[in-house]
Amino acid sequence: MAGKSIWQNENTSGFEFDRPWKWMMLPGVVIQWFLYMFPSGTFGRVVSDTRVSRSPLMTYFLSALFYLATLATIAALLSNT
Repeated sequence: MAGKSIWQNENTSGFEFDRPWKWMMLPGVVIQWFLYMFPSGTFGRVVSDTRVSRSPLMTYFLSALFYLATLATIAALLSNT
């Protein structure tokens, strides 16, 4: 345990940034961390949040949602000018 970094302790999904393109998945990892650290609601909701936060597949899904929301916000801001 002495060689374990803080990142390995906080990386609930076990996602590895072993390739440069995987750094684009950082928003999903951060969202999963918040879901894991701050669960809310009923017991069923907490269990569901924990499952989502530990899923490597959800890292890709949550990152895609983040980038889609970012692009939609930028498009909305540009269309108002």
